[in-house]
Amino acid sequence: MGTAAEAQAARASAPATLCTYRDAFPPAGGTNIGGAPNRYRHTGSPYVGARFDGCTNTLKLYYGGFSSPRYAYYDIRYTYPSQLGWFSWQMQMGPNRVGTLRAPAHGDWNFKVRACARTIDGPGPGTCTAWSPQLFLHAV
Repeated sequence: MGTAAEAQAARASAPATLCTYRDAFPPAGGTNIGGAPNRYRHTGSPYVGARFDGCTNTLKLYYGGFSSPRYAYYDIRYTYPSQLGWFSWQMQMGPNRVGTLRAPAHGDWNFKVRACARTIDGPGPGTCTAWSPQLFLHAV
């Protein structure tokens, strides 16, 4: 059996695990407004960006750009691995928002976002901005 000092030395000499980071991109184009990861928008739409972190197996979605009281929520549409069709989240308004998807995050993802207002007579759909560019992310 080795000593605690030998075990510590073995851990210190072991190669560090390489982490991978992958950023989403808009296959059909959009205006890159910068950031880390890059965020993309169309005229009149919120911005959206996404990054996969292989070390933590998480995917972070960055969205925002609207803080007007006219809008009540962000409508986020997404596809995710091994599922057909688009799914939807309604997320809180604000100029700079981040949503985190925890494991398992591996696979192909698509995202787009818009800001929406509620109708006067209820919580149903209301008036929305244009959609952001659709982003694609291959998370491996």
